[in-house]
Amino acid sequence: MKSVTDIIPEELLDPSQVGGVIRYLKAAPLSSNDKVHLLVVWAKQVGAKISASQRAAVAATGTDVA
Repeated sequence: MKSVTDIIPEELLDPSQVGGVIRYLKAAPLSSNDKVHLLVVWAKQVGAKISASQRAAVAATGTDVA
């Protein structure tokens, strides 16, 4: 998998952009695991806090979810 900075737009690489990143990942054609992985790595890189419900919301939109 590419790095977070290769997938998530630069304007979203800010801890105040949690909502934007979640919207972006929900729309992305990726598997649940890939979306959650990107969200978690993004949060660590920018110093943002994410909740279990935010992770679950992103995972529920994966291409592997029926």
